[in-house]
Amino acid sequence: MPRKVSLTVIILLLLPLCGCWDSRDLDKLNFPLAASYDLHSPGSADPSDPPTPPGRKLMDVTTMTPNLAPKSSAPVDIQTLSGINATDVRQKRALIDPDTYVTGLLKTIIIGEEMASLGINPYMDALLRGTTISGTMYFAVAAGRGEDILKTPIKNDTNIGTYLLALFDGIHQRTFIPVIRLGEFYRSQDTGKNPVAPILERKGDRVIISGVAVFKKDQMVKKLNLEEGQMLVLLRGIAGESYQPFMRNEAGKKHWGSVLVSNSRKVKYYQDQQGHNFLITIKLTGNLDEHSHQGPVTEKHLKEIEKTVEQQVKNQCEKFIKKMQEEIKVDCIDISKYALTKNRRALEKEIDNPEFIQYANIKVMVKVHLDKTGEAR
Repeated sequence: MPRKVSLTVIILLLLPLCGCWDSRDLDKLNFPLAASYDLHSPGSADPSDPPTPPGRKLMDVTTMTPNLAPKSSAPVDIQTLSGINATDVRQKRALIDPDTYVTGLLKTIIIGEEMASLGINPYMDALLRGTTISGTMYFAVAAGRGEDILKTPIKNDTNIGTYLLALFDGIHQRTFIPVIRLGEFYRSQDTGKNPVAPILERKGDRVIISGVAVFKKDQMVKKLNLEEGQMLVLLRGIAGESYQPFMRNEAGKKHWGSVLVSNSRKVKYYQDQQGHNFLITIKLTGNLDEHSHQGPVTEKHLKEIEKTVEQQVKNQCEKFIKKMQEEIKVDCIDISKYALTKNRRALEKEIDNPEFIQYANIKVMVKVHLDKTGEAR
């Protein structure tokens, strides 16, 4: 009898350890892979437009989730709901969606252009405070509405969520374009810092990176084209690898080609009677990847190509710095932090004013070193 009693007690103790009493089948869970935040567009919400509170702007939240139910007719479910904030939208989702919404697996967040131009922090506070939401999700701005990006019919991938994840993963090994994650976006709003983010654009049934968004804290103030975005990456010191085309004249003939290079940056700062001075040194190292010259590329030719690329990149960087100081008036190349390191107490209150970067003396030096010519030896 004691043996039977002991066995019964053990079984009763083990039952709570199974952990399956509150389990849910996978097809009863909702795993969003991508979401977008847009200012409200009348008629876009499902099932109806909510009333707009006085002095507030409504937002549209669009989510893209894979259908896990075995009899689903569509591979993904794209749903748009409207509310005064993100938590209001989540509450409304509970009234029309029986699945449990698992926000922790969200991989990409896209902000519509109009919302980004107003300043996004008031709309995204729930993404910061939610303990289940990862700060490692990719952050991007849409040219137009983020909703349109998520509704693009992708042909060569499982869905738009996995496509965007593959597009951003490892992009620094393919080109000089900045990518940023949600946590980094918020950290880049600290004193003396401003975030930048890629711009996504829908082209028919394709979604491409078409430029770079420059923010002043949480507000987008400028959209850059791809060439300007590449110079921003070099000046900002975001490590990557990309092709750089070049063209030079030699003995009355034009020679063109491209080099495949990786980049690094060093910044020196000092203050004198002329003001705040920055010297940015950009180093490019790599190989000659293409050259129109028919003969063998000698060491002399390689040195001349290095000088050509140096001057070309230097000119493009100086052009971008001029635009930053005269037009953008925001430190988007992340150099103000070097001044703060030297004298934070004196500069902390003025470093985010447009005048600081506008009147700073910024010089650029470019050094190129090519190891190989790309020819078989």
